[in-house]
Amino acid sequence: MKENRYNILVLAGGESTEREVSLTSAKAVVAALESRGQRVRVLDTLNGQHLEYRDGQFQGGIAEIKIEPQTVTATMNKLNQQVAQELVRLASSGVDVVFNALHGGAGENGTIQAVLDLMQMPYTGSPMAASAMAMNKDISKRVMRTLGIATADWQRFDSSAELAPEDIAEIVVESNLGWPVVVKPTNGGSTVGLTLVESADGLPEAIRQAFAVDDSLIAEKYLKGREITIAVLDGKALPPVEIKPSHALYDYACKYTKGKSAYFCPADIDADLVRRFSFEAELLYKTIGCRGYARVDFITAPDGSSICLELNTLPGMTGLSLFPMAARAAGIEFDELLIRLCELAMKGK
Repeated sequence: MKENRYNILVLAGGESTEREVSLTSAKAVVAALESRGQRVRVLDTLNGQHLEYRDGQFQGGIAEIKIEPQTVTATMNKLNQQVAQELVRLASSGVDVVFNALHGGAGENGTIQAVLDLMQMPYTGSPMAASAMAMNKDISKRVMRTLGIATADWQRFDSSAELAPEDIAEIVVESNLGWPVVVKPTNGGSTVGLTLVESADGLPEAIRQAFAVDDSLIAEKYLKGREITIAVLDGKALPPVEIKPSHALYDYACKYTKGKSAYFCPADIDADLVRRFSFEAELLYKTIGCRGYARVDFITAPDGSSICLELNTLPGMTGLSLFPMAARAAGIEFDELLIRLCELAMKGK
């Protein structure tokens, strides 16, 4: 049977601190889609420039730009006029579907989703409201609590409160979250700006690092245990993946450096736990209003306790990414997965 060929626009790069991860995901996506005979264009949402993919790399100096946490501003997190104009032009040029390979920032917090909705352009991943809710760890943890899904105790702090890092540190100590404490940006991913803090002395610097990424942060009780992730495709859980990082936390280096983590899929965990995590992942996906695909991360401790860490509406698509690994365990190869995501988007699912 002849396969359908689509005009696919891949969104890549962008303005967030996860820009480099996005470009890596986009390379893998473009290579796989082109191998299936799909017609692919790539748009960098940092400034609306088209990227040419050749010999395994994106060509042009803009692809080499790195975004440091201190350079991310409120202005950068809004789509600039040049990007918006290019999207308007592309909307009328025969684009069948947008593959959103962005991570963080405007690509994941609902901004780009709102623009694409206005243009009536089908796109992969979750809609505006679900993207915004999942990106905000404070809101998504509140949803977990409402659903009866266990999650670690936490406190949120906003930079607008004009509290010095030392004052926030004192409040965290008095809150009795215990030690260690995880400090991370409220809106962010790829563990950028995240710190595992062992004592009160480390809190002020961890708070400064989190505020360099976002104007809001959460301090969260740490649970040591096995990290299990559940990929959800079209509302159904895929086989669980266990991550064994070489560091205490599954941090940026462990996520994106080959050999820094070991992965096991399907994870060797109790069948009842697999059923519970799968049920909770599907429930959270549905309640938040996700679409297409998402990934939900859990921790299970030796004493039998477990918590849900977060829901990721734009899982990575790199060579080390967990979602493609889970899909492969379910018999879905990477290129087939990408086509399926595009077709789900065109069906509004």
